[in-house]
Amino acid sequence: MTTTKAPAAMAWPLTHSPGTPARFARLRFVTDPAAPDGTPGTGTPATPAPAPSTDDGVPSDSGDEPLGEPGKKALVAEREARAKAEADLAQLRKEIEDSKKSAEQRAADDLAQAQRDAAAADLRALRYEVAAAKGLDLQLAPRLTGATKAELEADAEALKALIPTTAPTPKPDPSQGGGGGADKATSVAAGRSLFAERHPSKSKT
Repeated sequence: MTTTKAPAAMAWPLTHSPGTPARFARLRFVTDPAAPDGTPGTGTPATPAPAPSTDDGVPSDSGDEPLGEPGKKALVAEREARAKAEADLAQLRKEIEDSKKSAEQRAADDLAQAQRDAAAADLRALRYEVAAAKGLDLQLAPRLTGATKAELEADAEALKALIPTTAPTPKPDPSQGGGGGADKATSVAAGRSLFAERHPSKSKT
């Protein structure tokens, strides 16, 4: 029958400090095994405990009770509702800015149109004024071209040169004329003669 010897226990290295008195010669000191980096007397450093984890991005403070599944769902729903409200508010602000811009643009267009209408009315009045000053028929005033009074006057002069000028025909004067009085006297004498022929005098025999 074979016997197996148990492995000998690991003996700790014993050291004896030099200069120790004789009465302490039997004392032995046990040294810790060297650390992996060679530093004597240091053991393996303890691994720090991991920080508490969070679920679904919800932080949990030490000492607080966990929210639980219903609490987490409520917190997530609240965050989603807040994000949606902020997005709706941003969209509403954009629509308000766009509406203000459209109103300003319409006002600017209306002002520009009113200015154009006023300028056209002033130009029409100036055409008639220049035509009257140059002696043109007012019916020819719309034909005048130009943006300024000087241009309208120059065009009126050019138009006036194209119109032939004729001497005015004098009106007949009833008081003048050589045969008017003689014809009247002859007519009166002829009437008297005709009356005498039709009504002879009774005194004649």
